[in-house]
Amino acid sequence: MSPPGGTRSPWGGVALSDGFPAVALLFAELGAEDPAFRRVAHAHLAACLSAPAPPPVPGLYGGPACLAFAAHAAAAGSGAYRSLLDRLDATVAALAARRVAADRERLAAGLPIGSWAGYDVVSGASGFGRLLLARHGHARDPGVLGALEDALGLLAAVATAGDVEVGGVRVPAWWVRAGATGLPGEGAGHLNLGLAHGVGGPLALLSLAWAAGVRVPRHEEAAHRVVLLLETWLRHDAAGPYWPHRLSLAQVAGRAPAPARLRDVWCYGSLGLARALDLAGAAFGRPDWRDRAREVLRAALAAAPGTPVHDAALCHGWSGPLRVAGLMCPGPAADALAARVLDAFEPAAPFAFRYRNPVLDLGADRPGFLEGAAGIALALLAHATGRPPRTPWDAALLLS
Repeated sequence: MSPPGGTRSPWGGVALSDGFPAVALLFAELGAEDPAFRRVAHAHLAACLSAPAPPPVPGLYGGPACLAFAAHAAAAGSGAYRSLLDRLDATVAALAARRVAADRERLAAGLPIGSWAGYDVVSGASGFGRLLLARHGHARDPGVLGALEDALGLLAAVATAGDVEVGGVRVPAWWVRAGATGLPGEGAGHLNLGLAHGVGGPLALLSLAWAAGVRVPRHEEAAHRVVLLLETWLRHDAAGPYWPHRLSLAQVAGRAPAPARLRDVWCYGSLGLARALDLAGAAFGRPDWRDRAREVLRAALAAAPGTPVHDAALCHGWSGPLRVAGLMCPGPAADALAARVLDAFEPAAPFAFRYRNPVLDLGADRPGFLEGAAGIALALLAHATGRPPRTPWDAALLLS
């Protein structure tokens, strides 16, 4: 499937961002009220099964895990897809266990985690760990709990590992070897403070698992260490407190100033991190963390009109902040964000909303979850109803 308005299609078939599972999430949520929509969700899951086999990776947004998450959402309240989910549980658990073992070896050698694929929401332990947490209690395969505990153990190990040396500078073990465009000294890598690819994802998963009663050694200490790291890099501007998106080696070493506020959306910036900190405060009984989360959220919302947000989507558009605001401060602030999303409505567009990114040359007409119409519709639906979703779609964002 190729979006009709773009130059380079992001459609992946078996993908949770732009693929059949992404669209299935929307119709699974709608199907909680209307069986006709359940049939549409089923059709997208069936199309996913007929698509070319995905790579054997455990990441939530690709491979078997993305189909498992969509099928789990579609099965909410119905018990459907039991046989399919049994097979996917075993597959994802085995892939996750191998991935975690490789990353534990890196840490044991005194190296940083090194890659987003080790820990983040999209491709790493925070994302597939959230799927395993969702399946825990439903899965018949005992390997699911073991793989979940392995994922939590990895995140706890990174958080409590202490600093490692990179380029003569002591940096947290969360250090990613990949460069980040525009940062001074970027060739040595960076410390990522986002929710999608940074320390916010691990904090959210550690918190959600603790609240669910799934706990591993040094679990609580690990969450405290991540919060301490966030407190270390909290900065202030005219709007209030914020977190930089990411930090270069020069910035961690104090040879360059921390970046100014850029934009606060789901993937990067203070909004996603505020929700992660809010979850941590609730899980570990720290009202001061929740107070800080709301202070950061208020500042992000105050700064929002002047920040470079170019689209309405969940990832780095207005729908992500809308969902965060709906979870943390429903009311006028969320209403204002919903109005911004609706301002982007284009009735003549194939999917009613068009994706605009001034940097990436991707299709403008996208039906998917992170950067397309399905995700926007889910955020608007949650806001319009004012009730918790019937399916766990926002768990894929580590917001719940």
